[in-house]
Amino acid sequence: MPVQLRDLLDEPSLQVRAVVLPDGAADRPISWGSTTELPDPVPFLRGQELVMTTAMLDRTAEEWVDLATRLAAVPVAAVCLGIGLVHDEPPPGLVAAAQEAGLALVVSPVEVPFIAISHWLADEIYAETYAAVQTNLQVQDRLVRELLSRRGIDGMLGELRRQLGLANVLLAEPGGSVLHRSPRRSRWNPDADGVTTARDSGSAEVLVDDIPVAVLHTDPAPAHQGVLPFAATVLGLELAREQAFLTGRRELLGQVLEDVLHGLVSDHAARSRLRRLGVHADAPQTIVVAVLDDTPDRLRRVPWELRSLLAREGDPLPTALLEDAVAVVVPDGVDAAAVAEALREQLTKARHHPSIGLGSARRGVAGLRLGYYEARQAAVPEGVGRSAPLSLTGLLLGNLDLPLAELGQEVLGPLLERDDQAGNHLLLTLRTYLAHDCVPSATAAAMVIHRNTLRYRLDQVEQLLGRDLDRLTDRIELALALAALDAAGGAGSPDVPGA
Repeated sequence: MPVQLRDLLDEPSLQVRAVVLPDGAADRPISWGSTTELPDPVPFLRGQELVMTTAMLDRTAEEWVDLATRLAAVPVAAVCLGIGLVHDEPPPGLVAAAQEAGLALVVSPVEVPFIAISHWLADEIYAETYAAVQTNLQVQDRLVRELLSRRGIDGMLGELRRQLGLANVLLAEPGGSVLHRSPRRSRWNPDADGVTTARDSGSAEVLVDDIPVAVLHTDPAPAHQGVLPFAATVLGLELAREQAFLTGRRELLGQVLEDVLHGLVSDHAARSRLRRLGVHADAPQTIVVAVLDDTPDRLRRVPWELRSLLAREGDPLPTALLEDAVAVVVPDGVDAAAVAEALREQLTKARHHPSIGLGSARRGVAGLRLGYYEARQAAVPEGVGRSAPLSLTGLLLGNLDLPLAELGQEVLGPLLERDDQAGNHLLLTLRTYLAHDCVPSATAAAMVIHRNTLRYRLDQVEQLLGRDLDRLTDRIELALALAALDAAGGAGSPDVPGA
């Protein structure tokens, strides 16, 4: 423990006695000794010093009150007045001022010079510092050994508690929910503010990739500074390691799911591979998809679901990491909506910005494919998007491997080139025509042009593209080409007059 004023008063060789000792003053720590006869020593003090003086300067009662008030505000540990040289007894004005300001006032006899007190303080502070360093090194060594032993968070918390002689140690989520505790049967919990309890306690943030993912709490606070930050750092390393293992499992399922979605494996092979990873494709499954628009790589490094991580048993539900999304396979009988909401909350707490979508329950490998694209199409940035009937266009455009821009450019390139050269608005005419169910009168009215002008433009579209707008298959292909161009951010305004 730090050197306290009571230690100074209890040292018989120094013969220091208290004159004014406010409540709790004996427990005040002493950081150093400062000898001064300055009229105003306050600017040169940093706090918790033992200010030693003989009070050579005469002061009025008001001046003593001013000085005592300012010293108490620093705050200093105490004022030590040397008596027998200038004053045989403490000046009444100083005693009254100390009592009024709540300033501890002690006296030392002339036989004990201030240098003796300073030496004693230096020795005690050095011994305390040395003990703190020794304790820190011992705790650091034990925690690193626990880290290397791979006994997990339980072993590290237990070792920290034993090494520091603490009553309770626990790891909590930033919001306060307890994840692990030592001893396991302890009922101690931090207060609502997550930091203090009825007794003095300590806390330190656990960071992974400079992001707070948990909080380490101790009851009481460790006696030596520096232990908790180091312990939190080691815990962060353990969480990062466990996250790497869990990420590997999620990416493995993601690779299998990618192969299934893109039809790279037969249904029979897909069932077998999925079953080994906990997905039973022949049973009803609901897919929850979280699409990320920011740093998906950080999703792999920083924990976003600590309970599964600390359990060291993997995700409670099969969870896959894809290129820019998280997919959770929810079996029949589990509330998929609650899973989707929990996923949104977890990713948001980890400082991601997910769009969450919920598909319909489907069977089979084909149902898994449809459910994924259904959920992805339904994904919304706020709340959880519910699936609507999956359109053929949405399914095709949901395939991220399709070269959407190239497909749109391939089909519609001649129109884009002619519009760029002559400004004929042929692409907008085609959009409007298809949007109005290929009805010439409705299209002409929406574009505010004559029907003959519309007919002339549509003839140009057919000639340039080599398509027949009266043929259903050509209309479908052109509509898909426009949708692909829009999905890839291609040229041409999607704003259709009157649509």
